[in-house]
Amino acid sequence: MTKQVIFISISIIYFLVAFYNHEFILTDNFINSALGYNLTSNNIKDSIDFVRKWQWISYLFIPLVLLLRITFTWICLKAGSFITDRFTETSFWKIAIQAEIVFAFGAVAGLFYTEFFVDVETLEQLSVNPFSLQVFVSDSVPKWSLYFFNTLNIFEFGYVFVLAYLIAEEAKSKVLPSLKFVASTYLPGLALWVLLVSYLSVVFQP
Repeated sequence: MTKQVIFISISIIYFLVAFYNHEFILTDNFINSALGYNLTSNNIKDSIDFVRKWQWISYLFIPLVLLLRITFTWICLKAGSFITDRFTETSFWKIAIQAEIVFAFGAVAGLFYTEFFVDVETLEQLSVNPFSLQVFVSDSVPKWSLYFFNTLNIFEFGYVFVLAYLIAEEAKSKVLPSLKFVASTYLPGLALWVLLVSYLSVVFQP
């Protein structure tokens, strides 16, 4: 498949996941229950009306967010290839798009897990990746570190290995050298991003 077809297909998957979440998980009854302890009934009704009125905008951001994430991976790999002078002829843009399938599969898996294996009662539960370390430490670590533990999930690790495999296939080399390349390029970029988000969560934490 071409890069465009893969990108559109993944965008559709994310759209369907978001649509299902909005229509069948984030129902009016759920929002009433989740916000009932903090807001009055009128405030809750206003919040629900506002969300329903403008939720279509979130669908428009799906391709943009996807594009930004692909661009982030491309920048990490491309910058690393200049520094290490390895895999310089590799099509990192195509690889970054193909590897995004891992996260799309993770979004579907998370949806199924939330729908069939969890009794969701709070909005905070929806922010937890059920396949991450956050599940085990969310009650014992400071809030600013939750994003870090949420990032440590099986799909993020799978993404690293898929990137390495695709690079090896593209460059017609062994997987181990490409895995080392990904570990020395994408992972440091991801670490910097996690540090930035954690810092901002401390600064803006209520």
